[in-house]
Amino acid sequence: MYKLYYMPMCSFSRASKLILREKAVKFESINEPIWKRRVDFLKINPEGDLPVIIDENNVKIIGYMSLAYYLDDNSVGNNLIGTSSLQRLEVRRICKWINNKFYKEVTENIVEERVFKNLRGLGQPSTEFLKAGRINLKNHENYFEWLLKNKSFMAGENFTVADISYASFLSCLDYLGEIHWERIPVTKKWYAKIKSRPTFRDILKEKIYTIPPSKNYKNLDF
Repeated sequence: MYKLYYMPMCSFSRASKLILREKAVKFESINEPIWKRRVDFLKINPEGDLPVIIDENNVKIIGYMSLAYYLDDNSVGNNLIGTSSLQRLEVRRICKWINNKFYKEVTENIVEERVFKNLRGLGQPSTEFLKAGRINLKNHENYFEWLLKNKSFMAGENFTVADISYASFLSCLDYLGEIHWERIPVTKKWYAKIKSRPTFRDILKEKIYTIPPSKNYKNLDF
């Protein structure tokens, strides 16, 4: 059985969990609050970041993109990285955008401030950072709304890790009630499709520390 070192409201961790579910890989989820800097965890991943996945052969896989490629390279489950060289390029491009630009401009300013800052003992959320994150979120939403207009999925006509990535990041924001779905009807329709997949059930059941989910977070018809 695989092991997944994971943390609630970590978008990267959520993406790994969804990949493992989509691939029908059995795994044990281990909650790892990385701010505690546990020595045993740092021995596994000296970088100290999540997610970390360990397979049945004790191979350590760092990051959800590495996981998707590793499993596809070993023909585990359905293809998630794209069925052609051009689609794989687009999948990598989208995931890079989300992992870097979206994370820095949106997730760090909203999720890190609202959830993890207090847990790390760093005080209350910064209103300045929250404001910047919400402005940035609208810009990113507009871009992905445009991207999805003529496609069934993020990188074309089949489900890939690009869909998993964006859905994972949006789900954390949706939990906090930060998404105004009426603004982005195309994305809402796409997200409803992703949210209804059986592999997404674990994500919708998660309870995030002492923070309750938004009203429609668990609803498939929202």
